[in-house]
Amino acid sequence: MKESEVKLGEEGFEEIESGGKSPEAPAQSGAGNRPDLRVVQTDRDKNGNVVYLNVGGMWKNVSKNGNEFYTLRIGQLKLLVFPNDRK
Repeated sequence: MKESEVKLGEEGFEEIESGGKSPEAPAQSGAGNRPDLRVVQTDRDKNGNVVYLNVGGMWKNVSKNGNEFYTLRIGQLKLLVFPNDRK
C-alpha cells in the first residue's frame, strides 16, 4: 500500500461516508474498495506540523454464518478483527 501524507484540520479526522448505490444497498466490502475505516500514523513535517500518513484500512465483512468482522490491512499484513463479545 502506498504511503501518502494527509493534512487534516485542527478538529482531527474528517468523516468519510462509505458510498453505496442506494441507502438500502450498502457497498460491498473488499480489498479493492475504499476502506470503511482508515489506519493512519502520525508524523511531523519539516515545519513541525502534525501530518497523518495513510498506512492501511479496515473493511467490514460478514461471514457465511452471519458473524460480522473486519479485515485489517497494513501494507502487506492482513489481519481479521473480531468483536470481543464473549463473556
